[in-house]
Amino acid sequence: MTADRRRPSASELIDLLTDPGTFVSWDSTPVDVRPDAAYAAALAAARVKAGTDEAVVTGEGLIRGRRVAIIACEFRFLAGSIGIAAAQRLVEAIERATLEGLPLLAGPASGGTRMQEGTLAFLSMVKISAAISKHKAARLPYLVYLRHPTTGGVMASWGSLGHVTVAEPGALVGFLGPRVYEAVYGEKFPEGVQTAENLFRYGLIDGVVTAEHLPEIVERVLAVLEAPKPAAPLPLPLPEKWSGEATPTWESIRKRFLRRDGAGSARATRSGAARPGSSARGQAGNAPVP
Repeated sequence: MTADRRRPSASELIDLLTDPGTFVSWDSTPVDVRPDAAYAAALAAARVKAGTDEAVVTGEGLIRGRRVAIIACEFRFLAGSIGIAAAQRLVEAIERATLEGLPLLAGPASGGTRMQEGTLAFLSMVKISAAISKHKAARLPYLVYLRHPTTGGVMASWGSLGHVTVAEPGALVGFLGPRVYEAVYGEKFPEGVQTAENLFRYGLIDGVVTAEHLPEIVERVLAVLEAPKPAAPLPLPLPEKWSGEATPTWESIRKRFLRRDGAGSARATRSGAARPGSSARGQAGNAPVP
């Protein structure tokens, strides 16, 4: 993907992903963070610019016939930054996906945490990551599609936790963005390092995929991760119990290999086991150990 190609918004990504007419929003009114006048004006301008009420959109839809929960960032809303309200929306969506037993697909595109909300916004990444961990602990798939750009706390937390992670072609992906790096260190970040293609080259992500081809990838991955499980697990042999009696080492080995029919000790001998004080070579060709 070339740098001048327009990248899909959150709603456009969802339209590309889901079967027509199947997406249902899970979003509710964002929690009130009691912004000051300047921040309130910035939020109002962001709503107009992005056409959304926050930096994330959540819901569920069918992807090639499969129910999938979706969380996606809207970068036009204050650079997709995650504040308290956006984080709360993400946590609620993740927890709902877990309760309903749905696979979860994340499409982050964010500069990180929202600076206007300080430490509380940064700590919200912990809540999101914890919700993702519970989702995965429930043996439910979590897939990540890294979009341009995904940096900062988002990349360092829930953007890096996927069972399978692919990225948008040409996407800037990393923790410290190039402009921040230059401001801190007074030199430019090396070219081509923080790109989706370079991360794939070094095995940090699983692939580079256009949004148009993402439904096929989701279908293939879920066909494996959600493969039918056996009705009952295969029985496992019970471990041998120790009687509590002191037993010579060789006697323990002999009993371990000796079957009830009297065979098996020869197998132990052929495997290299030998009586204490004698070599395995010296035992070769001898009768089985009684």
